[in-house]
Amino acid sequence: MQVIKKVGAALAVAMLSGCGGKTMMVSDMSGMVAASPASPWLTVQGAGQTVVTLTGLDTKTKVQVAPDLDAVVQAQVRSALQPKYFTDLIINCRSLEVGVAAKTDDDAAITNANLDLSVSCRIVARGLVVSKGYRVRQSSPIDPAAPHFDTLLPALIRGASNQLADQLWTDVVATGVKR
Repeated sequence: MQVIKKVGAALAVAMLSGCGGKTMMVSDMSGMVAASPASPWLTVQGAGQTVVTLTGLDTKTKVQVAPDLDAVVQAQVRSALQPKYFTDLIINCRSLEVGVAAKTDDDAAITNANLDLSVSCRIVARGLVVSKGYRVRQSSPIDPAAPHFDTLLPALIRGASNQLADQLWTDVVATGVKR
């Protein structure tokens, strides 16, 4: 009877693992957050997204992100803008959304992973206010057979965060406030 139970348990494990194998990868981005200086003048808030799904391939690839994307994007934007900071500058961003889709370029037969990041931000620069939505896209070629999304995702987020930081700074400068 014990043997039948063990065989039954082994079959159940085999069947469940065959239903999708490794469906969730893990990407530790704590180093991207730890390297950022702490400062209360910049916040990025979203839904606390911790799982990113790469769509557009034959199978969906999911990556568990630690810490959440809000913290990672905030840290990357803060690192990019910290050297430009001046007193009485406050940047609050909310409704952060991140999506990633693979798309094959018909002309070149290259598959790209496109990370789309959108967020609404309010900039207060010495009393002058700018409120607007931002959208950035970061792309990188991938091999559809082996996308290595867990290592690609941090690079895409870093690039998108730097693009966002550039757009934010352009709007800070557009207020006319002198540093």
